[in-house]
Amino acid sequence: MKKSLKLLRVACRNASMQDEFNGIVENTSTPDGVEVQWGFRRIPLSRGRHHGGYVCAFRGQPLVRVESNLERTVVKALAADPACTLVATQPLTLWWQWKGVRRRYTPDILVAFDAVPDAWKAMGLERLSVVEVKPPRVEVAAELEAEHARVIHAALGMPLVRLPRLKEAQS
Repeated sequence: MKKSLKLLRVACRNASMQDEFNGIVENTSTPDGVEVQWGFRRIPLSRGRHHGGYVCAFRGQPLVRVESNLERTVVKALAADPACTLVATQPLTLWWQWKGVRRRYTPDILVAFDAVPDAWKAMGLERLSVVEVKPPRVEVAAELEAEHARVIHAALGMPLVRLPRLKEAQS
């Protein structure tokens, strides 16, 4: 567990949010059949169309790694909001059984707010939320997307929100 936490990239606006996040990581109690590992997935070097890199979410905090320009835009939009207190990319990986197959899922972003602004609330974000960043052209079966949301909520008690368009992240 300690080795994998080194891969966890978290930027916090204040120390109290860092303490709260550490408490979430340490006290995650998962339902039967679901395994959660924080900081498990390393974002690979770009070898294709996506443009990975690093983003400075908050001054004086570690850079967070992103996989694409769309993910970079979402992280910057979240961090630019004064109510945003934490941004973590590729924060955790979940394993579970579904339809007889062992599944693995790593969401893109975990975000926390002091108080959720109306614009983010309208997109479904809550104080602590998990965000999946996918362009509109990427289709995910509705049943699988619902299963991802169910497992995230069961394991963390947070909603899973898909932000498919740059326009949503930039507004």
